[in-house]
Amino acid sequence: MIQAIDGFWRKWLLACLGLLALAATADGHAMKQVRAEIRAADGDWHASVWLEGWALYPEDGPKVPPGTPGDLKMSGNAWVAGLDADDHRVMRETAEEFLKDAFVLTLGGQRLEAGFTFPDYTVDRPELKENDEGNALVRIDLTGRFPAGVSGPLELVWNDDEDEPLALEVITPRPGKKPKVSVMRLAPRDEPAELMVIEASGVAEPTKESSLGGWIVAGFEHILPKGLDHILFILGLFLLQPKFKPLLWQSSAFTVAHSITLALAILGIVTAPAEVIEPMIALSIAYIGIENLWVKELKPWRVVLVFGLGLLHGMGFASVMRELDLPEGGIVQPLVGFNIGVELGQITVLALAFAATFWFMKKPAFEKFRKIASGMIGLVGLYWTVERIWF
Repeated sequence: MIQAIDGFWRKWLLACLGLLALAATADGHAMKQVRAEIRAADGDWHASVWLEGWALYPEDGPKVPPGTPGDLKMSGNAWVAGLDADDHRVMRETAEEFLKDAFVLTLGGQRLEAGFTFPDYTVDRPELKENDEGNALVRIDLTGRFPAGVSGPLELVWNDDEDEPLALEVITPRPGKKPKVSVMRLAPRDEPAELMVIEASGVAEPTKESSLGGWIVAGFEHILPKGLDHILFILGLFLLQPKFKPLLWQSSAFTVAHSITLALAILGIVTAPAEVIEPMIALSIAYIGIENLWVKELKPWRVVLVFGLGLLHGMGFASVMRELDLPEGGIVQPLVGFNIGVELGQITVLALAFAATFWFMKKPAFEKFRKIASGMIGLVGLYWTVERIWF
């Protein structure tokens, strides 16, 4: 079959097959993040970090979670129940060693030392809390005192070799008022993030507002480069009819819809388990790709369908932010920033698609390419659907 296709189309077909191979190893929502919080008062500081238990267990250990590390169905308390006291001791030692290098806290440029405790371990083999994706979490508490007479900015650098960002709540006291809670997102190995200003008396002054720019970057990264499933969905919309007006109708419907459910999910008004949402998102990708094989122009019902699928994808976007435990009154900026970043990511995908194909859009060969690419998107979507339901 491949021999019957000329050299140009052979390259395109091989590229599509490469996309299918990539799908076999890619996670559509690969952008993980580590959740943490920090507070300071009366000369002391206290931080809590939640790490996924499977990531702390030795890769060559006898009870490694089966399947892919971090498998949503294999790394929860069902797996934890099979660990003995020695396994848990290794996990605690690994967590402490990791955070000594990863969670670098300084006051006025001076490194602060921390003591480590594990509040879940009142027994040798605890039942750990699970995150929304079903992974068991180990909580690590870090505590310390500010050096006497030292003042200045309290800053944090997050050094994670796995390139997972840190989702951080910064809690600062305000005399006579409720503590202020700000949400920050720290990229790995970035410039030090200023959390709050500490006076020599040890009283913390409120930190700056959460960075809108940081949340825009978070939303953009969820599309490019880490949101392969959303990239394929957008490309599926593009391939139906790569013209401005059809794309405007579809992208507008998709944007409005996912913004609605993202906000509702973050506010806690609507919820849905990841094991339901993720296969449905994959199925929506499959449908868009397969439908392109026989539909050649935008129909009104397609816009309605894209709106419905956008509602679904909004729930998927929310899964990235849900671990933050965003406080009341503190979610507007992260929500707006993340949405802006998602839209910029989608616009970039469409711009790259136009740039890659504009030179032969009006040639007869484009219709063949459109169908091959759409078919491969549909195939990848079906593969993900099966994978997310049964594996």
